[in-house]
Amino acid sequence: MPPKNIKTARDLVYWEYAKLIAGSAVGNRKNYGFIMHTFERLKEQKIHPSAILKENKKLVEESNKCAYCGMEGDLHWEHIIPKSKGGDDTIDNMVQACPKCNLTKSDKDLYEWYGKEKQYDIPRLPLGKYLKIVYDAFEKKGTLDSEEMSNEGKLDVFHFSSVFE
Repeated sequence: MPPKNIKTARDLVYWEYAKLIAGSAVGNRKNYGFIMHTFERLKEQKIHPSAILKENKKLVEESNKCAYCGMEGDLHWEHIIPKSKGGDDTIDNMVQACPKCNLTKSDKDLYEWYGKEKQYDIPRLPLGKYLKIVYDAFEKKGTLDSEEMSNEGKLDVFHFSSVFE
């Protein structure tokens, strides 16, 4: 569950992005102090989530490795947001994945596939792209500042994919 000061879809995307930044900057996505500081700076527009172009540059740099497990070799294009759940068929929604990861992820959302126990293990590249896609989808729908994401009125990362319904 997100902290109590996370009230909107925008806040939740920023919170998740702050955790991603913490992982890159200090090597720990659970460093609450760093995450909170980064979250506040994102909310105040003092820093901004990187452009999808940065994620695509990372995709090119890691083009010979599975974005999920790091295996090299026989890779396939995989949709981060499955097409069956409204994901676009564009490079912004794709990463290279090994056959095993591609098959086991299937049509699942990243958080659904990794689950609550392993949500901090979602690799940087697909999670960064995912958060940008989700942010843009909420913005396009006009619900970025909504306090509800699901039919049950829940605001958590496991309901991000509801924006594509």
